Amino acid sequence: MLLATCAVVVPTAWWLVRRTRRARRQRAALARTTLRLPTRRLPTHRLTTHRLPTLRRPPVETDPFEMLTLQFRLSTLATQIQRIEQDQSTLARAHHLRATQYAYDTVLRQACTLVGLTELSGSHRPGATVSDTWVVDEDERMRQELELCARGWSW
Repeated sequence: MLLATCAVVVPTAWWLVRRTRRARRQRAALARTTLRLPTRRLPTHRLTTHRLPTLRRPPVETDPFEMLTLQFRLSTLATQIQRIEQDQSTLARAHHLRATQYAYDTVLRQACTLVGLTELSGSHRPGATVSDTWVVDEDERMRQELELCARGWSW
């Protein structure tokens, strides 16, 4: 009974696998042929009744490698901040945390500028003076992070 079941099930499964592979290849070939534009010119009376599909891509505004670089730097700095916060034995822990958070905020502002977010708070405007006291605007940082996440960034 087991042998008879295997004799029926195995060829059927093999046939289904081959059929799905063949269907994938046919769909891929069809997609390749439908994306090609015709090489000959169409008569003008046909152009008025229907239009050819345009395959133009929108112009790339930003360099994707620059975006990836900034995402990698943000990820590295976020990991470093978490490591410093968890390590109680680090000497000058507050200094390291402050420097890392300054770097994180700077890279975050660069990412916002790259994306096109121009609404910056008063302390983060270009040309604003930096005071000796360290003030972290958590709300502004959260807003910037949410805006970047809404635009598909992840780090």
